[in-house]
Amino acid sequence: MPSIREKKSIASKLNLIKTIGRVLKERGYSKLSINLISEESGVDKAFIYRHYKDFDGLLKAYISQQDYWLKSLSQLAEFKIENHREFMKGLIINQFKDLYNNEELQQFLVWELGDKEGFTTSVAIEREILAEPLYAQARDVFSRYNINTNMLYAILVSAVYYLILHKDKSTFGEFDFTEKQDVDEFLKTLNWLIDVVFDKLENDDKMESVAIKAHEKGMSVDDIVEITGLSKNKVNTLIHKF
Repeated sequence: MPSIREKKSIASKLNLIKTIGRVLKERGYSKLSINLISEESGVDKAFIYRHYKDFDGLLKAYISQQDYWLKSLSQLAEFKIENHREFMKGLIINQFKDLYNNEELQQFLVWELGDKEGFTTSVAIEREILAEPLYAQARDVFSRYNINTNMLYAILVSAVYYLILHKDKSTFGEFDFTEKQDVDEFLKTLNWLIDVVFDKLENDDKMESVAIKAHEKGMSVDDIVEITGLSKNKVNTLIHKF
């Protein structure tokens, strides 16, 4: 059972994290300082230095609880992707929902964009390190098109970031991302877009399998091209490959 001292320590840590979030929401990242957080939380600076080494250490503890990618990637490091289509949908859509409802994290991302060489750089680097096992699994899914799948992730994630951070400025593409119906339209379109790229992959896989089987049954290259829609060069490549 935790001692009174341990309970007080836990309570102080929770208070510090809560105070950072409140300051970020109410005043923005530019107001964050160890003096302000200590004053607002009522937790002595000595406690911060003792438990977090420095203010950056405290900020890192805060971000590790807020950042969708830090939370998710640390859990997914050993995850084996069985269905890339559903994995991509789940990861991007959950990221959108998590960030959309987290004003504190939105403030942190604004901070990160303007902080060229400071604390937030180490957070961005850590995300990349944590993501590497997933990058390794994903990058070759669309290799038949000479496309690195992780570039698709980069495009989709950056779209999520920008649309959410921009939502209080104006509409974007005629859509108001502060309105539920427009958010729902975005999520529907995101689902459709991911389905389109994976449907193409699966359809092309099927057509190539049909081409190979047709060749094995003695069908001419021209006839195979006609029934599959594949190019003659592609059909010839498949035939000679197998």
